Amino acid sequence: MNKENIERDNKHERALKSILRRDGKWDCLYPGCIQKSIFSHAISKSISLATIAENGHLTTVESRRNGNEKKLQFGSISVQDATAFNGFCETHDALFASLDNEEITSAKSLLLQVYRSVISECVNESRLSKLSTAGFMSLDIEKTIEQADTVEYPFLLEDEGKELFKSMFAKMVAAESQRSAELMILPNQILERLDIPGGNSLEGGSVFTTEQLSHYIPYRKLSFQMPVAVNCIIPTVIGGENRDFYFVVIPYEKSTLIVGVVPKSSDQTLLDTLMQSFSSDAAAIDLVESLIVSSNEWYMTPSVLEEIPYNKREVFLQDSTFGDAHRFYERYEMTIFDNLRKALAQQKPELKPELRLEDSDVIPQRESFDVRHQRMIAAICAQPFKYLKD
Repeated sequence: MNKENIERDNKHERALKSILRRDGKWDCLYPGCIQKSIFSHAISKSISLATIAENGHLTTVESRRNGNEKKLQFGSISVQDATAFNGFCETHDALFASLDNEEITSAKSLLLQVYRSVISECVNESRLSKLSTAGFMSLDIEKTIEQADTVEYPFLLEDEGKELFKSMFAKMVAAESQRSAELMILPNQILERLDIPGGNSLEGGSVFTTEQLSHYIPYRKLSFQMPVAVNCIIPTVIGGENRDFYFVVIPYEKSTLIVGVVPKSSDQTLLDTLMQSFSSDAAAIDLVESLIVSSNEWYMTPSVLEEIPYNKREVFLQDSTFGDAHRFYERYEMTIFDNLRKALAQQKPELKPELRLEDSDVIPQRESFDVRHQRMIAAICAQPFKYLKD
């Protein structure tokens, strides 16, 4: 990596930290408010994250630089920082006070949590999209074309091909800019529905929505604690269509609430598959394991990760890094919470056939790190060219 690229990368890192870490420069997200935001949690620190933390910390994955490479590694994060975002001012953050004092038990509190979780993801993604747009616009397009591999992209040898590339690159930049704005549509849509009546208990599982909402909200309340919290967005392209899926896993002292926010416009087969994941406790465990492999926005009890055999942890980490061996709506071929599964099999023998205890020793074979890494880098570098091949 040359000096120019290193400087650009370091500048990008500083901007990234401003988005993802505590920074008082951001405005409150509540419509019409001009106050500055505080750094607050998408998932309650006091009645959720603290119940699975050890010495005030959780384990997650983080990106670390090793020379010119960045790698995902397991690392420690304080409960002060887990799921926290630059979102609302102190006044409007009080809108969520009930979520920090008592478990979610009604449709009203469920929708409030969905709003907080979705907007935390959308605003970060929106800010990242703006950062990406700025990064694209700072590129020297002529130099990019000059340095491109003309063996793989021979059309760049011709002036017509170069002009077509510039046009498609401009479209990609415009699409990224448009995404930044579109991401904030769903949170505002949910905010307009927050005045629903309190309503029914959320014991067990079901699906909540209204005619005006563009998403289904499936949920399941487990009668036991899972040692992990999740607050994530999973952008997906299925059948040529872009879809954003949101998931929240909230561990309480003696229970766990699992929530999805799923586009109604999704393919029916995919919808059926996801709804099935909320149909039983065992299926919900499978879903949570799938989510933490598909997203890096999870926070686990440190000793629970340490209990996982080293070889299994390494496969888990690399699958999380490359995302080429699994889809979030599929059951992950390797189990992660084996001790939880075993304990449930003893406490609830009727669940034993569904708990996949026989898979606890399964460690799938994968290609080497270098092979998967090179393929990932090649795919990233090919992004500006893919439009020309379609």
